[in-house]
Amino acid sequence: MSLIQKILIFILFFTALGFISCFDKNNLKNPCAWAGKYEYEEEPVQAIAGYYMAMIWELSISKNNDSCQGILEVNGQQTYIKFLTDILGDTSSIAITYNKLIEGTDENFKKGDTLFILSKNGDKIITKWAIMEPRLLEKHPKECGCFTLVKNKS
Repeated sequence: MSLIQKILIFILFFTALGFISCFDKNNLKNPCAWAGKYEYEEEPVQAIAGYYMAMIWELSISKNNDSCQGILEVNGQQTYIKFLTDILGDTSSIAITYNKLIEGTDENFKKGDTLFILSKNGDKIITKWAIMEPRLLEKHPKECGCFTLVKNKS
């Protein structure tokens, strides 16, 4: 093998290695890997009048041009809100941040406020509450395995 062939192989090898390295880094930073529909159903709570109150959270995440966005709906006991959210993070953890109110009660959030964070622990999705929290119980854990993937959009 000539010196030129060895140099070409060396250049091709490191070019390929660099390409693979960049691809992997970009893939790890991709919050749209979370694309899909997620749900969380709060544990029903009995009201003073005897009926049970329910609260259902739905989060649909999808790619929008070069970013990732979501629609968050919270529907239940005297509550209906629908937000456009921005999804920031990577393949292991994402922050659900407020973009704007679509419908329902204005919660006085500011664009960029972190509502909550989702992270993966094996097959389990962990929710870390920020400025939005479950609504039925006065006391609730700051972290839980609340949301589940209902439908993957990948």
